[in-house]
Amino acid sequence: MSKDKTGWDKYRRGPVRANTSELTVTIDSLGNNGDGIARHDGKVVFVPLTLPGERVRIKPVTRKKSFIRAQVLETLESSELRQTPPCEYFGRCGGCDWQHAPYPMQLDAKVQSLTDSLVRIGKLDNPAINPIVASEAIYHYRNRIQGVIKGGRFHYRHRGSDQMLAINSCTLAEDAINAHLGDEAALSQGPQGRVEIASTDDGVSVLPINEENSTEAGFRQVNTAVASRLALLLDTVSAPLDTDSCIDLYCGRGTWSIDIAQRHPHSRVIGIDASEDNIRLAREQSLKTGLTNLRFQQGRVESIMKSLPLTNSFCIVDPPRAGLATTVCSALCENPPRHIVYISCHPASLARDLALLTADRFKLTSVTPLDMFPQTAHLETLSLLSRVD
Repeated sequence: MSKDKTGWDKYRRGPVRANTSELTVTIDSLGNNGDGIARHDGKVVFVPLTLPGERVRIKPVTRKKSFIRAQVLETLESSELRQTPPCEYFGRCGGCDWQHAPYPMQLDAKVQSLTDSLVRIGKLDNPAINPIVASEAIYHYRNRIQGVIKGGRFHYRHRGSDQMLAINSCTLAEDAINAHLGDEAALSQGPQGRVEIASTDDGVSVLPINEENSTEAGFRQVNTAVASRLALLLDTVSAPLDTDSCIDLYCGRGTWSIDIAQRHPHSRVIGIDASEDNIRLAREQSLKTGLTNLRFQQGRVESIMKSLPLTNSFCIVDPPRAGLATTVCSALCENPPRHIVYISCHPASLARDLALLTADRFKLTSVTPLDMFPQTAHLETLSLLSRVD
């Protein structure tokens, strides 16, 4: 068989494997993917479940030109700050990154990761980052979890694989959810397959996850207390609203659209979301308020942007983890709102988008990190941008 010259052979053969020789490295920081970070021969080495200051013997698993992923064979020097994880599944379950790390270290790592992303990717000098909003509860804070129900058991994914891990309780989930996880009869009788188990005012609901990766209940933040702090922060930055219109892109169930419409009855408020479930719930809630200055529209933001009255508006963007499409950033720059509030759950995609938005038409006023997800490397942020006239 002739050698393939298209360059695709390397992908057919799978990832390049590092040699099996063992290495000894010292962890110097925590990365935004949750792994400990070390350096060896000019390469960044990602080592899961380690802490800064730890000296470990590792086995490289995969590598690329600039980095290596490895697994720990032996901890030679352990950090004095290392703590015993309270969850029996930690290390096997793919849900948590940092149960072995004290909470102040987690907060410091998240702020450092945000700063690094804004400077390195966003090309921002001395970004104005406010103090991080910590979570009051660092365990049992999640009001909903997603996984698979099969054979009367709830399953998460194993760390680093697609294999299923059956669990009886989750240290991040609220108590009501954990009570349901331990009820095999209830799990067997309800929906099967991919589901979301959520705490509601009426108890616990088990909802199938559809092809849009959503449920009939739509989207809501998982940490109720920190979500309230986020809402208060949004209220603060939108209070001096001096525009005729507010555009809420990726509006979810319309919580912020409705709140702004109530507080600014003379402003026109438009909420946009691709999810039919989210828009249905938003419209139902809007009808209960009797608001006449608010409407919701279902559709992809990328397809609707040009028809929206963006210029001089107050614009909220709360995109998925991947961030804004380039076409959305371009539309915002071509017809610039007076202010943009950018809510993000991924510092790297936020930084990439801020680089585009601040290159010409906007300046970054402030960034506030909020720890919506303790024990994980994930971070929520609220950034305020103002138009440069």
